[in-house]
Amino acid sequence: MFGDLLDTLAAQDLVLLWPLLLAFLTLDASVGIGLIVPGDALLIVAGTTAGGPPEAMALIAAGVVACVAGASGGHRAGRALGPRLRHGRLGRRVGEERWERAEELFERSGWALAVAYYLPVVHALTPAVAGALGMPYRRFMPWALIGATAWVSTYVTLGAVAGGVVREHAELLLPVAAVAAVIIVAVTAAVRRVISAGRAGSREPSSAARPPR
Repeated sequence: MFGDLLDTLAAQDLVLLWPLLLAFLTLDASVGIGLIVPGDALLIVAGTTAGGPPEAMALIAAGVVACVAGASGGHRAGRALGPRLRHGRLGRRVGEERWERAEELFERSGWALAVAYYLPVVHALTPAVAGALGMPYRRFMPWALIGATAWVSTYVTLGAVAGGVVREHAELLLPVAAVAAVIIVAVTAAVRRVISAGRAGSREPSSAARPPR
């Protein structure tokens, strides 16, 4: 039954899927939709509708364009609103801990901004935080583009593979869904660990840098 549903979705014209993907991912980081609904799941579901590599590539391209638009909007909002965005009603609902986590990414090199796309909620905040802290758009956007491309490609591809397997073997729906969930959790945990390790390393005093007595 589910395999038939995937076949039906895959048969739809991508022109019907692109607007939905573009709208959601644009709003994801520009107005904070990603704080409520994680984009990872949407990308996987979109990937399951791909009938082959060309359609998967088209979905990836649409997703990256939307992410860039959303990041640009979020950055502009951060520049315009500044601290008011963080201390306003929405900012308080997000929670100070999440704001601090997003802000800490700017203490790292650009790669931390890129891998932040794999962190639910945090990646929806980073464009606004970047703008609020005065990070130049020309410095922020290249890393956002790298991160968006990697993130969208990973989960659309995962969805496309999972959808292909389930279409051929509908009885594998639950195992495939479980594997996909485990992959998402594992990737998120690995990214958190890498960022935490980098943060701890930067805070550790270097004895070599101290002058001898």
